[in-house]
Amino acid sequence: MCSVRIARPLLLPVLALGLVLLLSAGCGGNGKKSANSQIEGGGSPGAKVFANAGCGGCHTLATAGADGKVGPNLDELRPNEERVAKQVRSGGNGMPSFADKLSAEEIRQVAAFVATSAGTGTAGKISFKPDDTQIDDCHGDAGCFEQAFGNLAYDEGPKAALDKLDELSATDPVVQGDCHPIAHKIGAGGLLRYEGDVGKAFAAGNGTCGSGYYHGLLQWKLAGVAADKVASVAGTACEDAEIRSNAFNYYQCNHGLGHGLMLYTGLDLPAALDYCHQLKAPGTPVMCSGGVFMENQSSSFGLHSKWLSTKNLLYPCNSKLVRGDDKLYCYLLITSHILPNVGNDWVKTADWCRRSEQGWVNICFQSYGRDVSGAAGRNPQRMRDLCAKAASGEKECIFGAIRDVMNNDNQDPNGAAFCKIVKPRFRAYCFFGLGSILGTQHADAEGKRAACEQFARGEDLRQCVTGAGA
Repeated sequence: MCSVRIARPLLLPVLALGLVLLLSAGCGGNGKKSANSQIEGGGSPGAKVFANAGCGGCHTLATAGADGKVGPNLDELRPNEERVAKQVRSGGNGMPSFADKLSAEEIRQVAAFVATSAGTGTAGKISFKPDDTQIDDCHGDAGCFEQAFGNLAYDEGPKAALDKLDELSATDPVVQGDCHPIAHKIGAGGLLRYEGDVGKAFAAGNGTCGSGYYHGLLQWKLAGVAADKVASVAGTACEDAEIRSNAFNYYQCNHGLGHGLMLYTGLDLPAALDYCHQLKAPGTPVMCSGGVFMENQSSSFGLHSKWLSTKNLLYPCNSKLVRGDDKLYCYLLITSHILPNVGNDWVKTADWCRRSEQGWVNICFQSYGRDVSGAAGRNPQRMRDLCAKAASGEKECIFGAIRDVMNNDNQDPNGAAFCKIVKPRFRAYCFFGLGSILGTQHADAEGKRAACEQFARGEDLRQCVTGAGA
């Protein structure tokens, strides 16, 4: 009843897993009870189905006394009853259907048991449980680090945990490789510390490790919500005054919703986009779609979405499935899918961008620039050299690269250093892109200008201020 965990790609900031990993032929398919799975769920019919099917051999579910480590932790996923039942009946994404192994009543029973048992016993059904694990206890163990950082966020606040994460990411390869999932767990600890108040938790965090903290908050907020309530919860989660007062935080919140909705729907791309479309505030459906497409491309647990193709590397962006404004973020992320499928050949990736639909070629090259920034480690010279491989797309590559640098750290001096060494004809556009990110950090023109003055003078400053919207 599980899938094998695969290492998370280092440069892809994503939310953890989807319900599609709940069950597969690898565990429990023989109907035998796992030795580690004792019936501690009060002897309910659903608990017996869970135990007899061997679910605990792969999954952790505290109520069932199950501590399997191969598959996802159900106490963390907290899927609702509808999602569990659908996945058990239909299978998909490497999991067989259990419709011919369990009766309809048994499926209902185990779905109800998992939905009502997973993650119980903590405030707001946030399933993270603080313990005594400390960072110094962890020696090359990613799971230990995730727990320890979550503990730190709960005990001392998200800022202390994120600052420590930023520090260790520079020296510890395990922390660096698991940085984004660790940030998610800091989100769990932070949300628990603030008793489920997303507004307060957002205000206490920052964008360390690809804004994984912000994404994690929404992951935990949506998990376990009843199907008929999810649209309402999603529609109000980011409308707190503290979140709306900062454009960057507001974007990250709605982007995080997209990640959370993909998790909630079990990587059902059309369903997740439909939830995004139900958001009412201007611009929020597009922000949300970015999280949907990012989650579609990579999972912390190595899941491969069915909404991708190894033949048409622009899919789903160039299909009828993705329409209108949804195409923006689909194309803005698509090269992260193209690159590994062409052997990380930048010239071939550029050729694929030139095959994009009319009107979307430039956006694909901005995606190319985003990946250049990550691959180059934000090194200005290396970014310039890689963008040159884009040929006709070099200008948009530079724009995408500078935005990614400043989005990851709006104080990074590599941003301005990069703009100063690009070809002269692209310099103004680079500083405009730098300002477009700095501007999201400030609501007033004076603040936007002051942010630009840290990095630019003269014509460079004018372009930065223009990009910042001042």
